[in-house]
Amino acid sequence: MQKQTAPSPPPPPAAAAAANVVSHKATAQAPFLIKGEGGRPEGIVFSFPDVSTEAAAKAISLKNIVRQYLGGTRSTEIPSAQLYNILGRLRSLSYLLLEYNDGVRTMTSNADRSQQLYFLNYVKRRTLDQLSVFGFQIAAEVALIQVPGLSELIEQIEKIFQEEIRTFRDMIAGGTVVYEAFGELFRPDRAVHGTTNLAGSAGCYKVVEGYFEEKRTLMGTERTFHLSLEYLASLGDHFGVVRFEETFSSWMGVRARPITDLNYYPVAADDLSLFRQRGAKYYEFGVGGARFLHYKPGSFFMHTVGGKAGSMSRPAGSQSHGSGRMIIDASRGAQLGHHASQGFDEPTNALTQLSTRYRRWVNEQRSGSKGSTTENLHIMTEIPNELLAFCWPALVAFSFNLKAWGHVLVDGVENIQFNDRAFDQLVLPEERKRLIRALVTYGGDDDFQDIIGGKSGGSIFLLHGPPGVGKTLTAEAIAEALHRPLYYVTMGELGTTPEEMERRLADVLDLCAGWNALTIIDEADVFLEKRATSDVLRNAMVCVMLRLLEYHQGILFLTTNRVREFDPAFESRVTVALRYDGLTPAARAKVWKNLIGRLNIPCENNLDFDSLGKHEMNGRQIKNAVRLAAVLAKDDHLPLSQAHIDRTIEITSLGREDMKKAAHY
Repeated sequence: MQKQTAPSPPPPPAAAAAANVVSHKATAQAPFLIKGEGGRPEGIVFSFPDVSTEAAAKAISLKNIVRQYLGGTRSTEIPSAQLYNILGRLRSLSYLLLEYNDGVRTMTSNADRSQQLYFLNYVKRRTLDQLSVFGFQIAAEVALIQVPGLSELIEQIEKIFQEEIRTFRDMIAGGTVVYEAFGELFRPDRAVHGTTNLAGSAGCYKVVEGYFEEKRTLMGTERTFHLSLEYLASLGDHFGVVRFEETFSSWMGVRARPITDLNYYPVAADDLSLFRQRGAKYYEFGVGGARFLHYKPGSFFMHTVGGKAGSMSRPAGSQSHGSGRMIIDASRGAQLGHHASQGFDEPTNALTQLSTRYRRWVNEQRSGSKGSTTENLHIMTEIPNELLAFCWPALVAFSFNLKAWGHVLVDGVENIQFNDRAFDQLVLPEERKRLIRALVTYGGDDDFQDIIGGKSGGSIFLLHGPPGVGKTLTAEAIAEALHRPLYYVTMGELGTTPEEMERRLADVLDLCAGWNALTIIDEADVFLEKRATSDVLRNAMVCVMLRLLEYHQGILFLTTNRVREFDPAFESRVTVALRYDGLTPAARAKVWKNLIGRLNIPCENNLDFDSLGKHEMNGRQIKNAVRLAAVLAKDDHLPLSQAHIDRTIEITSLGREDMKKAAHY
């Protein structure tokens, strides 16, 4: 989202008389006194005597609020400048109580569900947390809450500093800001734009409060501005309200700066609409089970590989420049300690800490701990429409292409465009295809249970035959046809010891069973060979594989070129073994036709597939030849012709012959 000039702030309060402030008596409605000399701000002080009226006794004490916001001061007289520093906090409390009281009225009216959801899931909990700081507990019955004198105090402070406030607001409306104007720039409930550690993806945050604080140091008085912000993030089975604080010191050099040069600045109206759209997508995928989706290039960031379901060495947090398929599963990711960001900025640190507290709470819930409460967690299962814009830009996901957990930018998530004809185009006998489809679709049903509970309720396919005849393609095509994930396991990622193999393969099979994903272990000969008394290590690995297959609940494909070397114990574990013979000329012709038909380039109509099928080539070799022929046609700026294909076959055939005749180098 591009930076835009910030929108004009809300208009200032109704014009008041010049700052000749009249002294006030403390009453239940305005429980403070004002003393001033000539109305100049630096000469005006406030005092908050005790007001012992019945109305005040039933309400929250303004005096206690002011003391709390000023760090527990016991001073009887407070300069107006100190109150101006906490004006943002007073405004925030006033706005919160206004929302709460509006919500109370909403609950007693015929308001729509979204408004009630906003009150129950967000406003009520925020109010409870805020008022508990002052020692005030909300009654069980929903009732209006009053702080006598709060709105009058805010009005008086704004009157005293009306010239400064007007100047700051005019400056903000023109797109620039000075440090002293931060209190007007970051008004309560305003949506602000901020960068993240997610490849520059923008975050949208809700202003909770912004206020100044002055401290005495050896160098004099230091003034800082505290900005408290919130956003929503998926924690697993719940969404959580994540709060963090940024602190800003006065800058050196040029006083006024463009607002959009700041790390945080108000969101323009057009961008707010885009944030809401992104939030709606976040809400759709954030909780509620695993979702099988596609991610665009550059939108996936790996967390760790080499541990859970992965073994390749890559730096954690690295960005993937390619696209791929993934499972968004916030609940499983949370169990494994993943959250949707990495780094050390304040928004990320807050998310990390909240995720840790949430996992602890979930574990306590599962263990039946009596002390398990959500006191330190503001969580919800539904996001009100009013909060959609404030959703985090990324979600926890698992990439099947990278075989790693990570997080994905919501803007990069899209539905998968499945090739529903893939399985039909597979060059296999129809009876065999029917058997495979039926077993994959219904093989996990509960119609049959083993005598011993928990033993394999899945299906294991053993596909054996020479290279390039469609063994791997069978698993890929059936997964595509059924719109299910396919986890491709290579022997290299399973390790070289029984302990490594058991841990890594168990992780893979567990993930796949939970996601209803198909698993394929390609070239599985190494761990399925016959046991021999002379090789204890290999025997142990075979035993591990046998046990894991026995209890696997999902769909597993094993491919091999050396089925005769298999240990006999695997025969009983295999649901069905399918032999793949070399392709016949007719089968090769069909492969040529299917692959060329999927090209996105013009092709001549007179291609002779029968003659192409006469060439002794396997499926992979045909695929490579089609790809090379398409490249030649593009280079010639012509439709793909028979001549292009024949030329490619000639070149690749010579290459294969040369490889066979080559001497040892």
